[in-house]
Amino acid sequence: MLLIAAALEEELEVGLALCSEREKIRSGSVILWRAVRGGQTIHFLKTGVGPRKSAAILGEALEETKPSYILVIGYAGALDPGLKLGDLVAVERALAFSLDPSFPDWNHIRQDGEFELVHSALLAHSAQSAGLSASTGTTLTSSYVLGDPEHKRLLCEKFQASIVDMETAALAATAASRAVPLSCVRAISDEAQDTFLAPFSYNPSSSIAARAKRLLDTGMRQTYREWKDHASVARRSLSRFLSHYLKSYSIATLVDSI
Repeated sequence: MLLIAAALEEELEVGLALCSEREKIRSGSVILWRAVRGGQTIHFLKTGVGPRKSAAILGEALEETKPSYILVIGYAGALDPGLKLGDLVAVERALAFSLDPSFPDWNHIRQDGEFELVHSALLAHSAQSAGLSASTGTTLTSSYVLGDPEHKRLLCEKFQASIVDMETAALAATAASRAVPLSCVRAISDEAQDTFLAPFSYNPSSSIAARAKRLLDTGMRQTYREWKDHASVARRSLSRFLSHYLKSYSIATLVDSI
């Protein structure tokens, strides 16, 4: 059984919209959806945003459901300046990292974990077959919003990572602890040089008051509109990818190839 997981409901709806016989089910305190695509039953899980929350929700879901394979989908910020809005990245490796408590700035970052994901080449090939721009790469999983181009540049140089997100490494750790193979495909929702999320970007060198003032000084309505416009492009790429992918590959084939 395939489980498709995403942090946001709008990301998850990309997959649900392609299925029939949608049914919302409760598994413990976790809410999932069950749907049918091409005669196969697929489960969907909204994990929520952030490493801790998403890992806890997936862990609880795996206590109740027994998927043979997990596919994580969603948006990501580009660290690689060559990636453009709507491009897809099939994740090969997910790296967990944190700020050094002794030197809490973006120049002093420590890697906390590394996880290998499955089927990255297959996922990228499927996306390319659907006419999409897709590549494989490494993602960094952050507890913080990354919206400052300089912070993105530092992370790209230090880790040679393609993208940054807020869940993948944590979800991969939870899946690995239960021996469930996990893949991830993410669509670029903000490019490396984009600045519209900069007011939300965590800067440990700034005080809480300074960060609050920065948010107040920003045109929040314009920022929200720009985010929604970017997210709609990323969502269309995810929809085209999933439509092609779920039609072309059976879950049994995927599991057998692991």
